Amino acid sequence: MNQQSFSSTNAVSAFFNGDELRKTVWLDKYALRSREGVLLESHPLETFNRVASSIALIEREEDRHYWRDEFYESISSFNFIPGGRIMFGAGSDRKVTVLQCYYIPLKEDSIEGIFDCAKEMALTYKAGGGVGIDISTLRPQGVTVSNSAITSTGAVSFMPLYDLTTGIIGQHGRRGALMITMNVSHPDILDFIRSKRDGVSISKANISVKITDSFMKSVTNNESFKLSFDGLEKQVDASSLFHEIASSAWECADPGVIFWDTCVRESPTEYDEKMAIKGLNPCSEQMLENYGCCNLGSINLSQFVLNPFKSSCSINFSSLTHYVKGGIRFLDNVLSYNQERHPLPQQAECSRLSRRIGLGFTGLADMFVKLRLKYDSGEALLFADRLFQEIKNVAYDYDTELAEEREPFPLFNAEKHMERPFIKRLSSEVRDHIWERGLRNSCLLTFPPVGSGHIIVGASNGIEPIFAFNYTRRTPNFVQSEFKVVHPLVREYMEVNGLSNTGELPECFVTAHQIEPLKRVLMQATIQRHLDSAISSTINLPKDATVEQVEQIFMTAWLQGCKGLTIYRAGSKNGEILSNGQAECKNGSCSL
Repeated sequence: MNQQSFSSTNAVSAFFNGDELRKTVWLDKYALRSREGVLLESHPLETFNRVASSIALIEREEDRHYWRDEFYESISSFNFIPGGRIMFGAGSDRKVTVLQCYYIPLKEDSIEGIFDCAKEMALTYKAGGGVGIDISTLRPQGVTVSNSAITSTGAVSFMPLYDLTTGIIGQHGRRGALMITMNVSHPDILDFIRSKRDGVSISKANISVKITDSFMKSVTNNESFKLSFDGLEKQVDASSLFHEIASSAWECADPGVIFWDTCVRESPTEYDEKMAIKGLNPCSEQMLENYGCCNLGSINLSQFVLNPFKSSCSINFSSLTHYVKGGIRFLDNVLSYNQERHPLPQQAECSRLSRRIGLGFTGLADMFVKLRLKYDSGEALLFADRLFQEIKNVAYDYDTELAEEREPFPLFNAEKHMERPFIKRLSSEVRDHIWERGLRNSCLLTFPPVGSGHIIVGASNGIEPIFAFNYTRRTPNFVQSEFKVVHPLVREYMEVNGLSNTGELPECFVTAHQIEPLKRVLMQATIQRHLDSAISSTINLPKDATVEQVEQIFMTAWLQGCKGLTIYRAGSKNGEILSNGQAECKNGSCSL
């Protein structure tokens, strides 16, 4: 290694405070490379400048320099982190989409329809996008067919095809992402629920059951429930089916649950079939229409605490407001920037008509610690409720300003939009502005898993509690496959308090396995009321958790108005990415 590259490596390490995982994530996933693999960016600030400059091109020529500086500052300060596809693809000459994921419809129950969907998936993966599909349109096993098979092999039999398609299409620095869903009333639902238990047949896809209110009411009332498909009907015991869903989630972390009637009821876009939601993205935070896309970027909430860890701590709401508005504008620009980059023409048209964006958030757990709030406390719930109430109104009000500046999204219908339940919960002032100006984007707010982005900014992931303060992270896709990680918040706490060793951390330093699962559900439900899209959410459970506890979590989530979630019981999967460093971090006490 020559002196110049050695100096550059030192500069990058210093930028990330010596954190090798953060440096490696930037280098392996986001730093621009030539088609031959030669590194073209030697420092993360070059990456951030590339992204900011590219997305600012959508602005009027006289405004581009200003917005380039605004976007660059928001990213380089770690106040805002664009989605990974934006970081990778913006400003690149590669034929890639800068949007994270798409929902692809399985349009008909035929061999042509099945393989057309696989082809569209492959083209989307080729361009860098993830995919969600729903197989509820496929006939169940044993139904008579008119070809040489005599009877259908069933909807679940085609899942390996889609799983294989996901695995064989290469994407730099990431695995292909797939979500497969099925309606709870499909006759093959038991086979679907059990499809991942062997850990082999389906290995690339996430799966979730689309659960209806009628099913949950049948469970509550201990009634039978009808499974049906095109005239084929059979009755099952609802409680037994619910137990089976929870048992599989307990055993192998799949399936997740999606409370579909809640999703539809709370969606702002259900008045036009072209943008009515049909499915979801691979991480379940975006409910999407046919060929809909998710365009993600997240505000790092941990950055907006004044006087962290002190009795005088508070949120700098004026600064947070500034970056929320900037994030909305950035993502609106991303849609326009990506208009000619979609893998399929149907995706481009869908994006143009509904202009769905997803301003998300990360660092929630870090924010609570800095505010001296225990994640699962009543005080944290009240604070989150007030905070996201304000954020929701700021985001929507600014989107009306964008609509006035640029024009509303093409399918916007003021009268019908105003009647949606979520919109009715906005402030009267914001609703007046929507009526007067329209909306630039059909949906604005979400809570994604920020994936590698949260590592880059050194914050806790999405809505999730802090996993552990010391842990080992395995990264098989990177050159270095294992990292010993100390959560950056520990170092910050030590620096603020002038400590060389933390000793016993305060009570607010709480990890995922120390939080009551039902309190974790209540936090999700509290925030969900203020988001027009959904929340990617995994409830961490100890190894000795019971199936009955999983059932209680799912039931509570439905009753509280969550749109969906998954559970993860420790030890239920081989090759876990994260393992808690209990030997290094005991009873809340850590050392560096």
